[in-house]
Amino acid sequence: MRIGLYGINGVYNFGCEAIVRGACRWLRDLYPDCKIIYFSYSFDYDRKMLADLDIEVEEVARDRNFFKRCINKGLRMIQSERQIMNIPFRQMMKRVDMIISIGGDIYTIPQVLREQAKYPYYNHLIDFCNRAIQCGKKVVVYGASVGPWGKYRRAVKYFSDNMKKYNVILCREYSSVEYLESLGFKNALFFLDPAFQLGEGKKGEGKYIGINLSPLSVRELYGAGGYTQVEKFAGLLDKVHERFGTELLFIPHVLSADEDDNDLLFMEKIRQKMACGEHVRIADSKKGFMGIKEQIRDCHMVISARMHCAINAVEENIPTIFLAYSQKSIGMCEYVYENKKWVVDIRRLQDELLSRMDEMWKDREEISRYLKESNQRIKGDYRRNFEKVKEFILL
Repeated sequence: MRIGLYGINGVYNFGCEAIVRGACRWLRDLYPDCKIIYFSYSFDYDRKMLADLDIEVEEVARDRNFFKRCINKGLRMIQSERQIMNIPFRQMMKRVDMIISIGGDIYTIPQVLREQAKYPYYNHLIDFCNRAIQCGKKVVVYGASVGPWGKYRRAVKYFSDNMKKYNVILCREYSSVEYLESLGFKNALFFLDPAFQLGEGKKGEGKYIGINLSPLSVRELYGAGGYTQVEKFAGLLDKVHERFGTELLFIPHVLSADEDDNDLLFMEKIRQKMACGEHVRIADSKKGFMGIKEQIRDCHMVISARMHCAINAVEENIPTIFLAYSQKSIGMCEYVYENKKWVVDIRRLQDELLSRMDEMWKDREEISRYLKESNQRIKGDYRRNFEKVKEFILL
């Protein structure tokens, strides 16, 4: 079995690295002798960071000639549901028997768009997977949050009609499954996030409060004006340091070349605005998701906007507050804790974060013990759901 992993821009997003690593472990359970090809848009970096995995990393060369760009721009203007592929699609299809569509928020529409009466909804992966199905390939979505797609009927119909054709959609939260089932889907199943397969290490020293904030989260909620939140975040984190008397560890989770999606640059701006910036250390991100995991173990607790950063902490039994800018963090918090107590809407951060941290700080030892039990439950969920997932894929 030759299996292609496709759908992410690169493992400079450590959540995408976790998805690739978790997907490889799952696929080896499913097909022990399979050949895994990861199609990469960030070839040099990805090949280096994934060198320890028994997979082939293949560069996806984009053909962005002026003619194709002009046609696609016109197609977007008329809301076409197909565009010209600027990748070597046919060559990719010749290499594989099955496509695993990997990624996180790849089948969602940002809230800032959903609030409009009409909005663009074309999705490259929908287009790609449709063509793969036409080539006779199986298509599986893995590790994703799916929906919501808003109230614009054309958008909802577009996603529904196309994704119902997939062999199976493996959602990482029950809320995504419930949403899809409400739209008549029969091929949506819950299956835990790939990051939960990456292990638990030795407990660290408990020196820091870990913080992850992302420019993506504020852009999703506030649009282009999201950067006005930097000073508010800085003032709030000054209060966190003053309240708990603990050094802060800023945890970058995405190192994109796009400044609007680069946690490191965003949090450096926040640190520069803080009165107590000298009490902030920025985690070393050179070793990706697994390297960050080692540093998270030294935290008393973690506050995270990036969901996979939160999962990284949860998996180490570190008490974690999810900062929600989309449904995925709410659903994941509910799955991990079996309640929504430890999720805070980013729009209510100034009003709610400190009081929620007070509660977690006071009960952090008890919460850590609970997470240890929860992680055992999650591992059991993987074993229980594996055979059901396998049946769908082998249909």
